[in-house]
Amino acid sequence: MNAVLDTNADSINSSVTTVTAVTTSNDTACNGNSDILEAVTAVTDNKLTGTINGVPFTNPRLRADKQPEITRPCYAVYDDKSKYGKAGVYFHGSKANPNGKVTETDDYICDPLHIDAGSCDESQNNFGLMLRFKNQRYTWKKWLMPREMLAGSCESLRAELLKQGLMINHHKREMLPAYLQATRPKKQLECALKVGWHGDVFVLPEKVIGNRDNIFFQTDHAVTADYDQRGTLNEWQSHVSRYCMGNPLLLFQTSISFAGALLKKCHIDYVGFHVFGDSSTGKSTGHKIAASTWGGEGFRRTWKATSNGLEAAAVLYNDGLLALDELGDSDAREVNQTIYALGNGTGKQRANVKGSARQVQKWRIALLSNGEKTLASHFQEKGLTVKAGQEIRLLEIPVFGKYGAFDELHGMNDGRLFSDTLQNNTSKYYGTAGTAYLNELVNDGRDFGGLHDAALSAFMSDDLQPQEKRAARAFALVALAGELATEYGVTGWEKRAALLAALKCFEQWRNHRGAGTTEDRAILDSIRSFIDRFGDSRFTSTDDNSAVHTVTGRAGYYVECSNERTYLFNLPGLKEAAGVGYDIKRVIETLTRAGWLARGSKGESSTQRKINGTNTRFYSVTLPGCSQ
Repeated sequence: MNAVLDTNADSINSSVTTVTAVTTSNDTACNGNSDILEAVTAVTDNKLTGTINGVPFTNPRLRADKQPEITRPCYAVYDDKSKYGKAGVYFHGSKANPNGKVTETDDYICDPLHIDAGSCDESQNNFGLMLRFKNQRYTWKKWLMPREMLAGSCESLRAELLKQGLMINHHKREMLPAYLQATRPKKQLECALKVGWHGDVFVLPEKVIGNRDNIFFQTDHAVTADYDQRGTLNEWQSHVSRYCMGNPLLLFQTSISFAGALLKKCHIDYVGFHVFGDSSTGKSTGHKIAASTWGGEGFRRTWKATSNGLEAAAVLYNDGLLALDELGDSDAREVNQTIYALGNGTGKQRANVKGSARQVQKWRIALLSNGEKTLASHFQEKGLTVKAGQEIRLLEIPVFGKYGAFDELHGMNDGRLFSDTLQNNTSKYYGTAGTAYLNELVNDGRDFGGLHDAALSAFMSDDLQPQEKRAARAFALVALAGELATEYGVTGWEKRAALLAALKCFEQWRNHRGAGTTEDRAILDSIRSFIDRFGDSRFTSTDDNSAVHTVTGRAGYYVECSNERTYLFNLPGLKEAAGVGYDIKRVIETLTRAGWLARGSKGESSTQRKINGTNTRFYSVTLPGCSQ
């Protein structure tokens, strides 16, 4: 069968159809390509490159008087109304009545749904189909569907297509999977199962940045991350990024948005930052600016929602920015797990329905969090203690500036107006900066490890402790990202602005963190907090015999001398006060280094005292400034 294409304007504007016909056997769909299929699939095959580059398909149409004849049984796709009815996918079959009379049948299955290509990964697994269809608002959509969704009853497949706007005939819904398996597409793609670097190209949900057009993002659900664009890059620079100049915290938060794409190139798996401060101080403004690099308001997520769908989120934001809003709205225990999972870059080992192991998800993430609370105060509400690993995975920066989070208001009257203006502008101009940045980055062949080392040298000093040096690597990566985005002409900032902002934020982080190792500070803070909470209820004076038997959960006693109070901890009390996860030897070393623990005459960590006629060993702890 030969289909005659007419590409003149009259035929394109006429109400005619583009037909893709697929033959099938009487009982099951055939696997091969028939002559019918060979004749008509060329109509869509030559438009595949447009799909990969994010360009909507525009099909040449067949004149109404040139519609090809069909050979039953077969499937056919009509993009416009035809003699069989409204536009859509049809199964053209036949059936015989008891008298042997054959009647032709034309079953409408769904609205137009084209199969433009097949796909698989580099290992020839995870096969899929590139589907193209119009939603209920008559907009062309495309979806690289995993073939595994055709297993079983296919309810999840139909649900996803309905969710994306395809109209499906409920009474013929069981015919849809057969149609999707009725042919083997000529065109073949390579699928990427997550956003991010795929070889030397960068995969986004709706486009691929780089020099290959045969790769596409494959997922079993509609993409929920808002990678959309609105406005131009010049408009984003004029109405959003230029206001970051003179505001180190805004510069730094926006630079974080560019850092995710550098993680792989700099051989770093993860960086994470948390900006905290009181409400209405402007901390959310920088958060929204950072998100506007890649998309609209829907690009930001909440801590509460992400903890329930961590792996799905990590796949969508791999090698990119994960912007999580309001730490305080989440469950502290879930935050604990989320921080470790994001930092480790590996999902959970899961089994499929047959019990065999599924492929473990892996990712690289640049995390930007915000909230009114610090991690420690949020954890304390649940009786949890921040560990060194958590604190170094989520580097906390307090809001700082003359006007909340701002130093330069660019001629506006106050910080509120400045914040409102920026937040309003981020809802109008977004998504262009990230793409422009990637377009330059994929063609930049420099040694990024060396560039990162050069940036790191600005943060190093002789007084940095090991954990601070590790944190400096994260701040240096953000500085490099911001400087690269400026060099590429994306931000419109002055040279070195991003570096100086990162150095300022590094200084703020160090001042907030305080001196000493994280573990030492956590132990000391926990003991001080324990005494503040229970000093009068779980300790009694060694001179007070009246309350000896009335204390519940006794942690020890105290001695008062010269307006100074020394707490005599028993062993269980000291272990509890120091927090979960620290052995007593580690606690004693910390107290000794801090000068809080009074040792015995022979250097022993505990001393013996007679209380109410009984000799008991205690740990003598005196807090700085702890007076009567």
